[in-house]
Amino acid sequence: MKYLSTKLSPKVINLLITVIVINAVILYLYFIRFEGNITGFFRIGSVLELSPFLDPETTKIYQGEIGYDGQQFLSLALDPFLQNPETITTLDHPIYRYRRILYPLISYLLSFGNRTLIPHMMVTINYLSIIGIVWIISLYFKFNQEQKWQPLLTLCIPGIWMVFSLGTADLLSSLLLILSFYCYRYNKPIWTAFAISLACLTRETLLLVWLAIFLTSLIQRKKEQSKQLLWAWIPPFLWTIYISSLDLPGTVRVKANFGYPFMGIYNKLISLLMGGFKGENLFEVYSFILIIIIFMTIFIISAYHRKDNQLIQLSTILYSAMFVMSSMTILSYYLDYSRVFIDVYFFLLLSINTNKIPIKLILFLALGLGSCAFLALHS
Repeated sequence: MKYLSTKLSPKVINLLITVIVINAVILYLYFIRFEGNITGFFRIGSVLELSPFLDPETTKIYQGEIGYDGQQFLSLALDPFLQNPETITTLDHPIYRYRRILYPLISYLLSFGNRTLIPHMMVTINYLSIIGIVWIISLYFKFNQEQKWQPLLTLCIPGIWMVFSLGTADLLSSLLLILSFYCYRYNKPIWTAFAISLACLTRETLLLVWLAIFLTSLIQRKKEQSKQLLWAWIPPFLWTIYISSLDLPGTVRVKANFGYPFMGIYNKLISLLMGGFKGENLFEVYSFILIIIIFMTIFIISAYHRKDNQLIQLSTILYSAMFVMSSMTILSYYLDYSRVFIDVYFFLLLSINTNKIPIKLILFLALGLGSCAFLALHS
């Protein structure tokens, strides 16, 4: 490592280590966990109807399971324009799923509509998203030499590997979010607006980050940035209008996902107390308590370094509001809240902290332990 550091920049070394780690994980998942079947990355269950473009004989199906969100994204990527009416029947909540169009649409376009290539392209996009996240975080810290190795802490976040193994859109949305933060920090207003606009087409909850950036730009009197952000919400808004015109079945699931403040957290803590000392419940306790500690840590760091972390602070406040309003639909299972709130881990990572106490390192090492447990034990 010492020899390499004299020849290569920290950014390049971060990238090389990231590629080595991801390659090891993808080989493990593909050949061992999924037995050489690319559809294993999308956790396809037997309860919902299978996409008409998938062959049941060659698709890895988990019998007796409802499947996971990756199955929904794959169904949309195989038919992003809903040309086959059977595609809609494979979606559990068509309106909700179709709002998150960017990941399946890009997968379809980059595969040139070749449905054999589409699952591979979706995995590739997530693969490249992890690399892109590490690279942009390296650029984000380019003037903070004491934090030049911190981008590698990305690999400790359990949500990274959960999303990667389940084929969902959260890695792409986080990549775009981090890109918007980088562009905001280094005064690239048009690119900031463009990145957050695309992020909202990937996951509509990123509108909270759009609001955080907009409010921060007003507070910091960045007039050009504020002006550019005014058009950033238009593409997701027009997409929502278009979806409404399609008269798709289903709801947007707001009522199911959210409820009275703190009720979901209260119910979650009760369920953890009642869950006993079983391995899965202990992992739930570990994961849930850790995310609460991370929320608190971001606020502590922001209080001491408010000027450098104003955007992070506002974003965390808005995500905290979403967290306390979350119902057990989101909080009941670590896979769900680790994905929905994956950006919170990045807020902590992007926080500028010049204190001597390595609190970020300690927390990310704890997250790394959770990542290793997930990859080794989740079936």
